[in-house]
Amino acid sequence: MLSIPRRVLYLILALMLVLLGINVWIERSKSLDNSETSLGVGADGYKAAYDLLHELHSPAGRSYVRPVHVPHDHVLWMVMPDFLNPEARLTDADVNDLKEWIKAGGVAVVMGDVASQWDRLGLDATAKAGETTSLIKGDFATGGLTIPIENLAYFKSAEKDARVRLNSDGRPFALEKKMGGGKLIAIADGQFIFNSNLDKADASVLLVDLVREIGTPDFDEYSHGLVASESAFALFSNPQLLILLAIASITALLWIAQQHSFPARGLRDEQCPAPSLDSFVDSLGVLYSRTNDPIAAFNAYRASFLRRARRQLSPKIELSEQSAIDRLARDRSLSEEDRAWLQGNKSPTNEAELVRAVRALESCPGLTNEHRQ
Repeated sequence: MLSIPRRVLYLILALMLVLLGINVWIERSKSLDNSETSLGVGADGYKAAYDLLHELHSPAGRSYVRPVHVPHDHVLWMVMPDFLNPEARLTDADVNDLKEWIKAGGVAVVMGDVASQWDRLGLDATAKAGETTSLIKGDFATGGLTIPIENLAYFKSAEKDARVRLNSDGRPFALEKKMGGGKLIAIADGQFIFNSNLDKADASVLLVDLVREIGTPDFDEYSHGLVASESAFALFSNPQLLILLAIASITALLWIAQQHSFPARGLRDEQCPAPSLDSFVDSLGVLYSRTNDPIAAFNAYRASFLRRARRQLSPKIELSEQSAIDRLARDRSLSEEDRAWLQGNKSPTNEAELVRAVRALESCPGLTNEHRQ
């Protein structure tokens, strides 16, 4: 069976995660291509208008937040926002946020269509479809502008509190209404900035005239359901997170420095001999023989040996010393001399006999190597 190194598996997994991330990003970008937003490149999108303003060195922006979070010195453009759609579910927050922002000093340019519900913004106006071509004139236009868009809507009439800033064939097309410290500019139909219409006659000129007269726009995308994508870099703007990251980084650096502050441990080149029963018995015999009393040394060693043997022979139940001796002595492979050392019937008289006695006990059958070590 083919064996793949673990490091190769990790590299494959990392590559798969990177490709997955790229795929998700590309799919998300493609889904916006057909959206009716300033990101859309389809017929009803208006990315061409956004790009045109940048080509003319007018730094148009995009807004992905609720209007209450938009600075009041910005001009917010809302092209056919969802809250004007009569079929869209409306919440108070959708409109109240915009109204409060305008009253606090903001300028909002809201573009609708023939079906828009302008009363939701407190504007008493109703749109109606126009003819095949419309002639746009007024304060926001340089002369008369021809817009050859079929059914381009206009307002039937203007309420008394609103000022007409653009006309379409003599009928209201753009209304300006003061609201608190700001103003609402309502444009009956925003189709002229669509990608499919921007190159028709004076449509792009009307766009540029509006920007020149009102100000550089921030195209609102929040009303179309888009929010700002969170990036890893955006998290670094949080001061508390920066403190935690700094502490973690310092701790990691200190740990790395500590690991390199001492030479790496390693085995010496020379190989030490493996421990063996012979070396243990010989060293123990020499140690005990230095007491000049082999009998006392043997008795002390034998008592220690029997305690270890009792624990191994009966780990859970207390076993008497005599029972342990009887169990070990029953082994027929023991010689008579070894059995005598075990039973204590014989005592060494010199160093050689002490070593032989210790060796006999450590080699008793019935005990594991772990016990002898």
